[in-house]
Amino acid sequence: MPYATVNDALFNREVTLRDAYRIMERFLSNYVSRGDTAVSDFLSSYAGEITPGQSTDPAALFDFLAAAADVLDKR
Repeated sequence: MPYATVNDALFNREVTLRDAYRIMERFLSNYVSRGDTAVSDFLSSYAGEITPGQSTDPAALFDFLAAAADVLDKR
């Protein structure tokens, strides 16, 4: 699977702030459920942005999109 960036068309979907909050909650819950690093390390080691549009862990962007689909498809 090629790496994604936040500039890709996959990220063009518009959401409300309510949905954005629920998506982030789902994203964090999924991350914690895998037993990865502590949430306190989450932003810098997993979801931080290292260059414009690229995350420190390329899988994080696809994980975020999966969380968004889970939330938005249930609206």
